[in-house]
Amino acid sequence: MLRAHCAEIASKKSMMEESRRYDTKHGSVTLRRERAGDAPFLLSLFASHAGRALCKAGLPEDAVAKLISFQHRSADATHHAMFPNAAYSIIECDGEPIGRLIEEDEGDTVYYVDFALLPERQMKGLGTAFIEMVSDEWAAAGKAARVEVLVNNEPSLKLCRYCGFAEVERSANGYVQLRREMRGRHSSGA
Repeated sequence: MLRAHCAEIASKKSMMEESRRYDTKHGSVTLRRERAGDAPFLLSLFASHAGRALCKAGLPEDAVAKLISFQHRSADATHHAMFPNAAYSIIECDGEPIGRLIEEDEGDTVYYVDFALLPERQMKGLGTAFIEMVSDEWAAAGKAARVEVLVNNEPSLKLCRYCGFAEVERSANGYVQLRREMRGRHSSGA
């Protein structure tokens, strides 16, 4: 019993701390732990997503930059406060950062707290292939995967459904909760 528990801890530590490589038909990516030097990239990644709506609002550029910086610091602090044991990782392609993945191991499930790719890397199949491979890796370790997506974020909902995530519930706070069961046990049929 103790030996099995120690093996489970070693497996979890390995998946959450190692650099992991994924070779897809859309390219190869490496997942590595975030470092302090990644802060400028993480801000630019956040700005590439959050900035779209703010720019459409017609605000002056300096106001948009300040709002994005504030929102980024707030989101980052919230993630670290709510998920102190999560794996905060950078997705790289050819040594260059292209995205971020935050994984929280919840025991029988892994929760993808955040997943984002640079806009120029989206809609090409890489994100889908990557999430499928990461989810398959967790399934091989005996864990389902889950995500929460804003109800109006149709591109993310489409990606999740394509990867085999099924809607579990819609919460009152505007999020759709989706879950991908382990392949081979309770496959969601995708």
